[in-house]
Amino acid sequence: MAGLTEEPLPYRIMEQDASSSSSHSSPTDAVSFFGLCLVLGIACRHLLRGTRVPYTLALLILGIGLGSIEYGTHHRLGKIGEGIRLWANIDPDLLLAVFLPALLFESSFSMEVHQIKRCLAQMIVLAGPGVLISTFCLGSALKFTFPYNWSWKTSLLLGGLLSATDPVAVVALLKDLGASKKLSTIIEGESLMNDGTAIVVYQLFYQMVLGKSFNWTAIIKFLTKVSLGAVGIGLAFGIISTLWLGVIFNDTVIEITLTLAVSYIAYFIGQEGVDVSGILTVMTLGMFYAAFAKTAFKGDGQKSLHHFWEMVAYIANTLIFILSGVIIAEGILDGDDNFKNGYSWAYLILLYVYVQVSRFIVVGVLYPFLRYFGYGLDWKEATILMWSGLRGAVALSLSLSVKASFGFN
Repeated sequence: MAGLTEEPLPYRIMEQDASSSSSHSSPTDAVSFFGLCLVLGIACRHLLRGTRVPYTLALLILGIGLGSIEYGTHHRLGKIGEGIRLWANIDPDLLLAVFLPALLFESSFSMEVHQIKRCLAQMIVLAGPGVLISTFCLGSALKFTFPYNWSWKTSLLLGGLLSATDPVAVVALLKDLGASKKLSTIIEGESLMNDGTAIVVYQLFYQMVLGKSFNWTAIIKFLTKVSLGAVGIGLAFGIISTLWLGVIFNDTVIEITLTLAVSYIAYFIGQEGVDVSGILTVMTLGMFYAAFAKTAFKGDGQKSLHHFWEMVAYIANTLIFILSGVIIAEGILDGDDNFKNGYSWAYLILLYVYVQVSRFIVVGVLYPFLRYFGYGLDWKEATILMWSGLRGAVALSLSLSVKASFGFN
């Protein structure tokens, strides 16, 4: 982990194992691992229901356990192990394209519009200036205290990557404890919006690390194009698909399929066709649906739609967290010399401390604005907000993408 190189490299760690096992593996092995992930996800959700242990944490630990057996012992896992290796070598950009649209559309579509309107200013403050402050604080800490000789571009890239929050467990716990709907809405809305903001910041520094140079004018132009262009495309797809829904009568299957198709097409058009943020495009599309399209679903269609997207997001989270655990174990046990000494583990713990401190700084600096806008915020709620900055599927997905694109030496 001594530094990020400037040219894309393949999975060097996995080359020998992948080549030796490719003749014995088959696509059905990948399907078997997918099935195992779903079974583990079902078991975790069922067994942990009613507890305060987030099932995503349990999935990450299970993934580390599976990876440890496959990569760190002589026992291996047979066909399941072959499936693990196939999934570990999958292109992370493909994972982003498959999972992120579903995760973000589900999150944005499930938001309650009347709460969003009152808390919107607080969400924007946390997702805009908050992400920039977090990116700068984490990037500076990584640059000045970590001994890996990272450039400012690389340090800020990782800072932006770690600025995307996903406090699923916190929101669920607040609901169980009967906390105010206002606080849950702010936390959940911030998570949704700063996913888009953090990814835009990530894309900017990612381009810089790859060698592109930007002056301040180019940076402002890039951010404006990527963000406002994405909002425009998301609104356009939302309007067109809502008009189409208006001529569909009592066919829930078509209605649900249309939302699924339009979310992925909008992501592809935005990300690849127009070169804006596909994530912001999908987020805008989902919020448009939440605000204006819910009445377009007749009968039980709206309830079925929510159940469908909840299931899709659940499957995506399950796969991402288990696969991340597997790749963590692979990186530690299968040839990464950086974790064979205590210093790297110490810096890993220090990074966790930095993430928490940066969250405290963000909430502390922005507290006067959070207290003034919307429903307001008292110091007790601000304290809870400080501890709500957990990282989740978006940060993990971006991490997998960085790992695939750059070699660590």
